Amino acid sequence: MAERARIDVNRSLAKALATLEALAASPRGLTALELGRTLRLPRATVYRILGTLGEHRYVERVDGNRAYRLSLKLLDLGSRVLQGVDLLETARPVLHDLHRRCQETIHLAVCEGGRMVYLNKIEGAGPFVMKSRVGASMPMHSTALGKAVLAFLPATRVDAILAQHGMPRRTPRTIVSRPALERGLARVRRQGFALDNVENEDGVRCVGAPVFDHHGLPVAAVSISAPVSRVSLTRALKLGALLREQTRAISGSLGWSAGPR
Repeated sequence: MAERARIDVNRSLAKALATLEALAASPRGLTALELGRTLRLPRATVYRILGTLGEHRYVERVDGNRAYRLSLKLLDLGSRVLQGVDLLETARPVLHDLHRRCQETIHLAVCEGGRMVYLNKIEGAGPFVMKSRVGASMPMHSTALGKAVLAFLPATRVDAILAQHGMPRRTPRTIVSRPALERGLARVRRQGFALDNVENEDGVRCVGAPVFDHHGLPVAAVSISAPVSRVSLTRALKLGALLREQTRAISGSLGWSAGPR
């Protein structure tokens, strides 16, 4: 009986989490009927889940219609998580200094589930705005952030990430073969930073460098991104060298004293 009860609780929790994720993918909200169709759940089950989530203030009704959406309580929870990340506080002065010096978009990201998740973003100068946003994730093989981390991970971890996510093409210039990726990662290890040469987003060129912890493992990466009209390959390499030195300062604050670079 105890085992059956545990299984029932796990299933209910999974359904509730799936409901939250479905609502997160639909900022305008979803009705119970739409949620039922999306999650393939009976409407009575959906109403029960929404009722519980509503009681705990994780979802709310959209004014004037029957739809539900996520509440700001989740934003509060997310903010508390970010406040507990020492990396973010340690990196923030360096990120702002980088932005001041190059005036381009700066990202800080960590590897989560085999993808790079943005922890911070500082927009560059001018009208150009990247599609990235804090909390979103991107592939590792096609981004400077991801390649900066992949280059210094154990080979078994790289194998697992690529087996799980593959190497989907994001632009005509995305690297989609393992040998080509390995050659690129070897270059990252030699020069200490990675280049995304319009491989992840059309018209955008990026450089990224890893951040190491006290064990010498890559725990994050920082990138500089800009439209190709502002960053030639020559300038990208200069920005990469600058970025490499700046991320070393972050790594040092995290206890890194000597590493694979």
